[in-house]
Amino acid sequence: MPSRTRLAAAAMGATAAAVPAGVIASTYVVHPGDTLSAIALRHGTTVRALAEANQLADPNLIRIGQLLQIPDSKMGTPGYTARGADSESYIVVHGDALISIARRYGLDLTALARSNGLNVNAPLHVGAVLHLPGRIARVNALLVHVANQIGVDPKLVKAVAWMESGWHQGVVSPTGAIGLMQVEPYTGEWVSRYLAGRTLNLRVASDNATAGTLLLHHLLSVHSCDVHAALAAYYQGDASIGRHGLYDDTRRYQKVVTDLIKSE
Repeated sequence: MPSRTRLAAAAMGATAAAVPAGVIASTYVVHPGDTLSAIALRHGTTVRALAEANQLADPNLIRIGQLLQIPDSKMGTPGYTARGADSESYIVVHGDALISIARRYGLDLTALARSNGLNVNAPLHVGAVLHLPGRIARVNALLVHVANQIGVDPKLVKAVAWMESGWHQGVVSPTGAIGLMQVEPYTGEWVSRYLAGRTLNLRVASDNATAGTLLLHHLLSVHSCDVHAALAAYYQGDASIGRHGLYDDTRRYQKVVTDLIKSE
């Protein structure tokens, strides 16, 4: 289960993969009812990055009509280059294959091949430039697809993934929790064995989303579809809850995730 030590940062949208504030992708005018966390979720960034990009001393104080600078994100992986707010490219490196790139970034193999005018089995030349769907659109599509496939509300899956990692597959917590859904390796092994029926590779975006979503589906079943109880179990673990009751940071986790669901 996710580590308790991450909530202080995550509750404010500041994950281990916080987006650098130095690159501005777009701007946004604050509307009635907006919160910085909701704006961050819609634009695939974090509260901390937004606050830094706009020099906000208090992230809770934004005003209607205020113009916010939306920071861009960078993947920080070999071969990756940014091309704008929702446009990316990838430079092929030695050992790459189209299927491995698709799995690494959570892409549909056929769609990736088609968008680059390639056959799915075509060899790749080192230095060739591939065009990738934008990260925000890509992760959103992956999470929605997996949620629908497993039968969990996509809004819940997307909110948990945002709370856990800021929608960054490359995040690894100090305790070893991996990827979009921040699944611990031992939890991934349990999900693989008892829920998935196959070995899930937590370092592959689609498998990571599957592991976290299967776990959410299981917890919702155990807790009679009580979302708050399932979230508490995802974050703290049922055994810990049984021994100690809900921690304060677990309650904050529940609130932030449910607020994210409502803000979509």
